[in-house]
Amino acid sequence: MEILTVKNNKLDYPTLKKVIFHFFPTFFTLFLIIAFCLSWITLFMNLSAGHVIYSVISVINLILICSQPRMLSKIIIKNRNKSLQTDEYIYDLVFYEDKLTTVVDSVENKASIKYTNIKNIIETKDVVLFTSKAGFKIYFEKKNASSEDIERLHAFFDKQNITWKKSIL
Repeated sequence: MEILTVKNNKLDYPTLKKVIFHFFPTFFTLFLIIAFCLSWITLFMNLSAGHVIYSVISVINLILICSQPRMLSKIIIKNRNKSLQTDEYIYDLVFYEDKLTTVVDSVENKASIKYTNIKNIIETKDVVLFTSKAGFKIYFEKKNASSEDIERLHAFFDKQNITWKKSIL
């Protein structure tokens, strides 16, 4: 039995850019933060010591670290467009009592995730992101669902013992 359908979700660069930070595993996110801090420290140490070449290397490191989320989101969109041969990837999320189904109209394809395989749900100010235990991620924009629908989903997933986190990002 169908509980809810969230229609017209779009996998595009601006939306993906909002949640790309959640696509990284926790250890990789921590690595990026530590590398960013160490690069800043190294930059200031080299600037104060007058080492121009090492300062330039530190700036290049900072640029590379900051560009990782952007590069990943562009790669995801490019691969998706290449595999589906379409620039616009619009899908519907259908919530049943036992599974979450993604329905893609442009390629007539369906994919289902059982709720027992969902690891957690992250809610940002614009997006609700579902993560499976295998690392698969799917999201819907909050503008495509009413606040009552989101509250109903929140209560439903609380009954399923799936953690629903609110993110500050």
